[in-house]
Amino acid sequence: KDLSCDISFDNYSFKYPTSSSANLKNINLFIPKGKTLGIVGKTGSGKSTLIKQLLKEYEYGNGDVLIGNIPLKNIKVKSLMSKIGYVPQDSVLFSKTIKENILIGKNNAEYNEIENAICNAGLVKDISLFTNGINTLVGERGVSISGGQKQRISIARALLKEPNILILDDSLSAVDSKTQMSIIQNIRNIRKEKSTIIVSHRLSLVSHAHEIIVMDEGEIIERGTHEDLMKQNGWYATQYKTQQLKEDEND
Repeated sequence: KDLSCDISFDNYSFKYPTSSSANLKNINLFIPKGKTLGIVGKTGSGKSTLIKQLLKEYEYGNGDVLIGNIPLKNIKVKSLMSKIGYVPQDSVLFSKTIKENILIGKNNAEYNEIENAICNAGLVKDISLFTNGINTLVGERGVSISGGQKQRISIARALLKEPNILILDDSLSAVDSKTQMSIIQNIRNIRKEKSTIIVSHRLSLVSHAHEIIVMDEGEIIERGTHEDLMKQNGWYATQYKTQQLKEDEND
């Protein structure tokens, strides 16, 4: 049955079995269908732990996570995974062609759907440089590809699936800043009706989000739009200004 894809965390806390204290504390969050959430914060602040709850990678914590009005604990993993496109920082590619790797997202896709996914993932130029184009083998027996190409092939795979919920977990970290921005813009254009969650160390990639949360030690310490957070003058504003200065220097 079709899941409505609002996502909510209601006073949700979680602790890894090996941890001495909670890794997520009292998370309250609502992501309406069709909106984008940005998740930022320093390394180890709980960003990926939050994402892993949605993927049901661990036992349920305390409180509730709902997709639509259904508690996540009542949704079967297979049904959940049919709704979610997840791209981690280190994606897995198989020793197959680029095309076959992308088709894992939707194995009966039409050629034009594959082309669109490649285009939106910023891969057109890269693929044109390979002798066999989209039919180039990657991995052990094929060409070795860069970390950034690997990330973008994985993004193309997730976009081809057209998931109700797309989760990018720091999955543009190996891509140059100009290409990052263009991929984010493409995702905004094609996913106006669908929910997107973007975890990033680079704050300009989430500055368009409907809501941005800043995490620290498993808690949400700041939240709001980019404009709200710049006015709050906290971690986000300081970090954003520092990053902009660095980018200006690099330009």
